[in-house]
Amino acid sequence: MNKLNLMCPIGHTGYGITSFNIYKSLRKNVDITLFPIGQSIIDDQSFANNIMEDVNKQSFFNRSVQCFKIWHQFDLASRVGNGKFGALTFFETDKLKPIEITMINNLDYIFVASQWAKTILENNGIKIPIYISRLGVDPEIFNDNVNNTVKKENSYVFLNIGKWEIRKGHDILVELFNQAFNKEDNVELWMLNNNPFLNENETKVWVDLYKNSKLGDKIRILPRIDSHKNLAKLIALSDCGIFPARAEGWNNEVPEMFALNKPVILTNYSAHTEYANKHNAYLIDISNLCPAIDDKFFDGYGNWADFSDDQYDQAISHMRYVYNNNIKTNSKGLETAKELTWDNTAKSILQIIKE
Repeated sequence: MNKLNLMCPIGHTGYGITSFNIYKSLRKNVDITLFPIGQSIIDDQSFANNIMEDVNKQSFFNRSVQCFKIWHQFDLASRVGNGKFGALTFFETDKLKPIEITMINNLDYIFVASQWAKTILENNGIKIPIYISRLGVDPEIFNDNVNNTVKKENSYVFLNIGKWEIRKGHDILVELFNQAFNKEDNVELWMLNNNPFLNENETKVWVDLYKNSKLGDKIRILPRIDSHKNLAKLIALSDCGIFPARAEGWNNEVPEMFALNKPVILTNYSAHTEYANKHNAYLIDISNLCPAIDDKFFDGYGNWADFSDDQYDQAISHMRYVYNNNIKTNSKGLETAKELTWDNTAKSILQIIKE
């Protein structure tokens, strides 16, 4: 059996969730020695023994086999052993910093999740082989049948998922909702946005922005969900996803909403373009880019989508359309979700590792 030294986080962050799902699929076909990054947090306790088994292999790991790391593009220097070294990484802006270029170019190969990201690497002077591995959805958790297990709300519910950030358009979304609807509309906006990297006061600013707005009584700020099964039930309770993000490295929640047969409104930019199109989503077309600045995570080094009056008008028009026409299903999204599996993600990675 092929062997692999795998370095990745296991937890509730985007990297942690992605890594866990890829790891589960990889170990079906390869003997893995697992080197977790940071403290592991395991929702699926039935898999805890497998993780411990693979971590314990560190006692006799083979230093000459390949090392694969799922981690940030600015922190790819450390590795295990002396075999070939590859990585999977995500980023959101169109320009890499010198340290990121150096880190990536010292790998033997690199995976990204979209053609958009591959093009950015090429434009930023990455010389090593670049491969695309689209991320997946767990069909055992996220599927149309979940909709039959919940009791729907009476109002039309828009749902946004993703940690509080300007990058994710949370400064924009509250304005869109308040402009699209009035107090007479039977509509709600649900926000699931816990961000562990914000302090209590920073979180309060975001919450107050929504709750103190014109339609604040129609907005629910939801607590963190403790499992993906409960996340699927929450999505089932909603009617339409809305993601006016300025940039995304993938955005796991959109394919998950596809898998639950939900319509989605989102920006036609960055990694969204890998799986969203005019047939399976309501697109907010982007005309221009602007410096990526949020005074917290991004300092203007690189660009992301610019929201002007045209983008506001598109988003509001989509929101009014799905609400007025009571659109609650998405057959084309379902078809897309079936193509996006974690087994396919692992298969694409293993193909290159074996070569």
